Amino acid sequence: MKGILSVLISMVLFLVLSGATNAADQGGEQQVMKELEDFQKALSGWMKNLDGLGSQFSTFQKSVGDIKEFEKTIKGNEEKLNSIVSRLEGIEKSASVADVRGMLDSFGKTLDVIKKLLSDLTKRVEDQEVKTAVLEKRYQEAQRPLEPIKKAIEDLNKLVTDKLGEQEKRIATVEDGFKTRVASLDSALKTFEGQLKTVSNVEMRVKKLEKGGVGVAGTATVEAPPSVPVKVPEGTETVKVAEGTETAEVIKEHVPTPEEEGFQEIGDGFYLRNVNLFPFGSSSQIKGEIKNFSDRDRSIVAFVVRVYNASDVLLFTQDFSIKTFKRGEIRSFSEIISGYTPVEIARYEVLAKRRY
Repeated sequence: MKGILSVLISMVLFLVLSGATNAADQGGEQQVMKELEDFQKALSGWMKNLDGLGSQFSTFQKSVGDIKEFEKTIKGNEEKLNSIVSRLEGIEKSASVADVRGMLDSFGKTLDVIKKLLSDLTKRVEDQEVKTAVLEKRYQEAQRPLEPIKKAIEDLNKLVTDKLGEQEKRIATVEDGFKTRVASLDSALKTFEGQLKTVSNVEMRVKKLEKGGVGVAGTATVEAPPSVPVKVPEGTETVKVAEGTETAEVIKEHVPTPEEEGFQEIGDGFYLRNVNLFPFGSSSQIKGEIKNFSDRDRSIVAFVVRVYNASDVLLFTQDFSIKTFKRGEIRSFSEIISGYTPVEIARYEVLAKRRY
């Protein structure tokens, strides 16, 4: 727009000089010059107003997003200025002072219209600024009732966070208590298992006593000869307290023999029982129990396994040993017979080999 104004001023000055020359010939030079000076002053004031309007319009662009209507107004002003330029071009071609005066009058009217439009535009901008200020004030007033709600939400959030922290602590306490109870339950189960083993041992001893028999106490008189035999049930032993006096039978607990417990002697004071063969892939596995019936503990005892076929031919020999074999202890063993299945084995034997 400033470029258009520069062109407009240049053309006006050119026309003034041309009009002044023609007016000198007709004697109206002073009048024309006076009118041109007035026009120049009016044009200078209009430019200042236009610059002020431009600054206000820049401020309005920052605060208001919708400026399409003002752009249309500015475009209309540009079109009018273009029309003024075309008129000035017509003045440039005219050589009559009267024509110049008529053109200046028309141009002045056009400037008045532009001033009015600019004034209206300035007023609208000011009104829009007032509306913006009112809207900002209303927005701030609308935010005030929300502050208690925001504070209540923050307090509720803090309360929920605290409750969750307490709940996590309670859950951790419950978990610790549960672990403690589980540990106590495991200990109780172990104790119960030990009691079950004790009961099982007691039942086993009772069965052994029932199997061996219970002695029946007997009586005797003074007149009875000291050598009178007293028949006692099998599995008990009697002890004579004093010969020629009253006698009583003292019952001793029967100690079962290895054979009664299902053992079979394999030599050197060791006995074997519960021996079985099991398939182990393309081989066999022999398992059983050995008890030390000797009179002392052994640091290491060697044994040998031999297997035979149906023709009583020795198929396989395997040595194995048991360390720290205490007296009266029962130890289990398990050995692999490589290359022979239980079907190919007719008989087997396990024997004590040597001792240390």
